[in-house]
Amino acid sequence: MERHLAAILIADVVGYGRLSRIDEEGTRAHFQTDLQEIFEPRIAAHHGRLVKTMGDGILVEFRSMVDALRCAVEIQQQKAQVNELIPPERRLDFRIGINLGDILVEGDDIHGDVVNIAERLQGLAEPGGIAISAPACDQVRGKLPVGFASLGNQKMKSIAEPVQVYRVLIGAETASKTAGPRLIAEDDRKPPVIAVLPFENLSSDEGWTRLADGLSADMTGDLARYPDLAVISRQTMQSYRGSSDTRSVGRELNANYLLEGTLQAIGQHVRVAVQLVDARTGANVWSARFEELIDDFFVMQDKVTQSVINALAGTFGKLATIGREAARRKMPSNLDAYDCYLLGVELHDKFTTGTRAEAIRKLSRAVELDPNFARAWMMLGLAHAVEACYAFSPDSATSIKLWRECMETAVMLDPTDPMTRLFLGDLRGIDGDLSGAAEEHDRALALAPNNADVLSMLGASRALVCGNPAEACALAERALRLNPQAPSWYYAQLARAKFVAGRCEECLSALRQSPPDNPVTLMFRALCHASLGDVAQAQTIAKKIGVEFPTFTVENFIRTYPVTNPPALAAIKEGARLAGLY
Repeated sequence: MERHLAAILIADVVGYGRLSRIDEEGTRAHFQTDLQEIFEPRIAAHHGRLVKTMGDGILVEFRSMVDALRCAVEIQQQKAQVNELIPPERRLDFRIGINLGDILVEGDDIHGDVVNIAERLQGLAEPGGIAISAPACDQVRGKLPVGFASLGNQKMKSIAEPVQVYRVLIGAETASKTAGPRLIAEDDRKPPVIAVLPFENLSSDEGWTRLADGLSADMTGDLARYPDLAVISRQTMQSYRGSSDTRSVGRELNANYLLEGTLQAIGQHVRVAVQLVDARTGANVWSARFEELIDDFFVMQDKVTQSVINALAGTFGKLATIGREAARRKMPSNLDAYDCYLLGVELHDKFTTGTRAEAIRKLSRAVELDPNFARAWMMLGLAHAVEACYAFSPDSATSIKLWRECMETAVMLDPTDPMTRLFLGDLRGIDGDLSGAAEEHDRALALAPNNADVLSMLGASRALVCGNPAEACALAERALRLNPQAPSWYYAQLARAKFVAGRCEECLSALRQSPPDNPVTLMFRALCHASLGDVAQAQTIAKKIGVEFPTFTVENFIRTYPVTNPPALAAIKEGARLAGLY
């Protein structure tokens, strides 16, 4: 039996079974079209050999690792372009895994651990993404215009030793032209690694085990959508079912935190308990309990999943808070890109004059250390946006230019980040493209329907930029229900939606919990009092704005937020006129 060194590429369709149940013949025809029009030409162009197809999977052999990765990148880029023309419910997304090593050749087929690991890597890739092993990464680092993000050591079924895995960052070539020539592996960006253990069924009826598994699988999938978390795959975690030694599991998976849970049916009720554990110490970091009628189990499943995700992974969720506390204990010279990002976010979200410049310095340092850090580019862009519309900057036009440049870099690095899409929508509004703004906002909502941070920001954008004020209020209110750690800026977003909807008393109530030390909070207070007929109080607040924030004007806020939604524009202008602000 022959052996030789090869790069192995395995691709597989995400959710093929579900798509086939909807339209078996159409899905199969779609797969064959992708195989013939995308895979086969790219494989041939890069000197690969299509070994076989396996249902909805594709196995390919290359003699060069560079050829293998270049082929995979081009396939995913071409597939993304094709998918733009296909309704979301009919799209085929592929995951690709690539490994390098010694294979066994038997006739036209190939075997061995190298192939098995490539298959496991494919399962760790994101839809439309590529995951590769450390040996494969070592062979291509610096030879192709891509970046790499470490996913840590991953334990794989039937493989004796954990495998170091990297996610390939497609689109880094263009970004490097903007952010500088440094091509890095994101090793200086260290988001926490979290593993969700299979939930334990405490009921005597084994039928509940399937539902417990579904709950932990949902949490794994939703946590994995957050760019600030690295999440161990559900398949990997199945082998740890019933494990009680959290520190041992944490060491094997190189995980920082474990999320554990139990499910118990008691009479007509079902109870779910969850806790977040520090994998290094075994200490309980956070816990919560939920209980509903058995008939409402699936409603509760959604509620539990959404609550846990937002409590852990939101802007001020438990994991981000822990990361900031650890960063503050470091010497400034030892801060890495992720530390700078976390501290920059905290400073930015205070929305005070005194923290603005330092927030921009921290976020600028994050992207200097890691030019491929998409989320840091997005936050830096948002910081410049606030400088513009709050008049913290003396030059709004320059701030908007920097905002746009940061968002364009962020979307090139990560086109699926919902916050980036949301803020691109606001920029479309500044350009006068309201239909484009609405499309970007809709895309953000589709990408993150249960992300409280996104829902809160989207509530204000729906109200002020384009959208229905009633829907805007509903989004902002839902964000507060989902996030028990909600920072004060959530209330500022809610207040804006309430004002445009004509609910001024509720707007004032929200403003009492909004960041106080900024001109926009004061402006909306003045607008509410004026709209409610208390013109004297409105004018008093207007004078306060003039003294404390002399560069702030309503006209600048309208132009730079932007305020383009007709009901918002009318309400703000009339309130400002009565208050003496306009």
